[in-house]
Amino acid sequence: MIARVLSIRFGVVLVGIAALGVWGLSDKPTVAKDRYERGFSERSLRGSYASTGRADGYVSRSVGVIQFDGRGNLTRFVRINSSDGAGGRRLLDLSSVGTYTVDPDGFGVMNVTNTLPSGGTSAVTYDFVIKQTTRGRGDESLVAYEVSAVQREPGVTASLIEEIFTLREGL
Repeated sequence: MIARVLSIRFGVVLVGIAALGVWGLSDKPTVAKDRYERGFSERSLRGSYASTGRADGYVSRSVGVIQFDGRGNLTRFVRINSSDGAGGRRLLDLSSVGTYTVDPDGFGVMNVTNTLPSGGTSAVTYDFVIKQTTRGRGDESLVAYEVSAVQREPGVTASLIEEIFTLREGL
């Protein structure tokens, strides 16, 4: 009889511990769970970002500033340092406007129109992924801290264009 009572009490304790464990796990959101449930959106890209880029390895390098409005619009300025084809270097300044979309998983697309130094324009598309995030000030939304992007088309100075955008200012 005593063995049976102890066995029942032990069973009740195990069930209680299991219930607390399940309750405890479901009550503690993780970053991955939070991202999955809330996802990313255009609002995840907002503010001023420093842009650093390279093309064809290190044939061409760029620095710039890109401004995302959190609603799918962007503006940017980029200075490109590239080969002049004669053993020297040349600087090209591009200003751009465009739009962007962000999928819930953090992948996205930017459609950009560059104004070239000659006065002409070029339309390019970037595929990107949000690499790191921070929390927005005053809310709990995820804000991109670092973004990696690759241009689909060949660039003005080289063919494979890679860029990294890093948040410049606190929100």
